[in-house]
Amino acid sequence: MKVLKNLNILYVEDEEAIIDKYTYFLEESCKEVFIARDGEEAYRLYKENKVHLIIMDLLIPKMSGIVLARKIRQEDDTIPMIALTAHSDREILLDIVDLNFSSYLIKPVLRSDLMHAFEKVAERVDGGRAVPLPCDCSWDSKSKTLFCNDESIFLTRRELKLFELLVEKAGTPCSDDEIFFYVWGDEFDKVITNSSIRTLVKNLRKKIPAELIKNQYGVGYKINF
Repeated sequence: MKVLKNLNILYVEDEEAIIDKYTYFLEESCKEVFIARDGEEAYRLYKENKVHLIIMDLLIPKMSGIVLARKIRQEDDTIPMIALTAHSDREILLDIVDLNFSSYLIKPVLRSDLMHAFEKVAERVDGGRAVPLPCDCSWDSKSKTLFCNDESIFLTRRELKLFELLVEKAGTPCSDDEIFFYVWGDEFDKVITNSSIRTLVKNLRKKIPAELIKNQYGVGYKINF
């Protein structure tokens, strides 16, 4: 569940008692939690903030959860959404399927059920397209593309290999030997030195927020997840 620690959640619920019950749990599990008490506020928070996951009660004031989900799906057809509903009638279930919700939970929701839904989302994010990173960056693991502030960053072949390795290590420092093997492993005939790594990291840092890649002295380079 480490990947959830990097996610911003939009939590849409209009019952204060339920908000109080789950807010601490959500804040402990995720990076940041935005709370909306009606559909209009939820849509505004979605537009104003970088949100990675939406948990919404379907029966909310001003704009229902289904209408809210339709508006969001017009702009983003991949963001994971978890539906909370007091009913499981056929029409609601069809809407949930049509709008590609990751899960739906029948209220009252147990924390264990919510955690299970989180695990499904974590698997989807970790093994799917977007890996959230610090400094408003993300890594698309399918296209192998780095985004910073929603802009794609051009990386050379070796810069791409290095960044891919750092993401795969998920915050564990990469030694020089690991970097040599991963980045230059197919070029055994070339003389590669430690200064080659320093130059590669220096050039990469010019294209990205400098603090995204950390140097843990005597250990190696890493991304602070």
